Amino acid sequence: MRRALVALLVILAGCSALAPGTDRPTVTPAPVPTDSGHPPGVEPSGVADGSALAAAHAAALGNSSYTLVTNRTVWAANGSLRSALTVRLALSAGPSRDYHATVSTDGPGAPLVVGEPPTRAEYWANDAVYLRRRTVDDRTVYSRYDDTDAYVGTWSFWLGTAALDLGPETDLRSTLEAFETRVADDSRDRDRVHLVGTAAGSEEFVDDPGELERVENATLHAFVTESGFVQSYHVVYDATLDDGERVRVRRTVRFERVGTTTVGRPPWYDEAMERG
Repeated sequence: MRRALVALLVILAGCSALAPGTDRPTVTPAPVPTDSGHPPGVEPSGVADGSALAAAHAAALGNSSYTLVTNRTVWAANGSLRSALTVRLALSAGPSRDYHATVSTDGPGAPLVVGEPPTRAEYWANDAVYLRRRTVDDRTVYSRYDDTDAYVGTWSFWLGTAALDLGPETDLRSTLEAFETRVADDSRDRDRVHLVGTAAGSEEFVDDPGELERVENATLHAFVTESGFVQSYHVVYDATLDDGERVRVRRTVRFERVGTTTVGRPPWYDEAMERG
């Protein structure tokens, strides 16, 4: 999973290369809703068809505007922060989307995607221009690219490479199918289903497998509406790095403001257009 991470590190650091894999993610037609009271692909015992649930989730998003927040945090064995990477991506309504992405890093082991951590960078684009704002050596640096298709300027690149594994449907499906799931007891008192996953059968949920030698004690929590829209999901696991260090990892995916997200020009738009 997330095999494009290395390419992402290189591209975000320079933003001067063609973006690999920027084809728009394909969406599988959603399954017909059931009258069982459970989301598509979900039975009283848990997830029976991860592909059906993932397709329903993708269909619920469709061409609506929404905000996606993903985070990967790693703690050392003593509880101290080792690394954190957060991507916040606001998308306007499709099919041609404007977007505003914010990337922030923290911790001594954080990836150098936007410079030496702790730091953050912002990216904004419409169909005419792609802008970047980041901090370098205590200076604010702007970049401007007028060909949004030639650089890492497409919304589909950000959605399917920077934030998720190829897109909402693929990321969710590969995560679900790695676990044995059940419906949590607290689902009875909520307007959504709480899925709990344990006994991981594969490591497809691992977002940076290159540095990990062993993964243990993985758990999944996902919160799903009756229509199949997955509001959020997160995976927590213990891991041994290739150098023997023990760490704890938490990856979170959350969808917000579906249908109500707006993507206007950022406050730094004029300055970026002039100085970029």
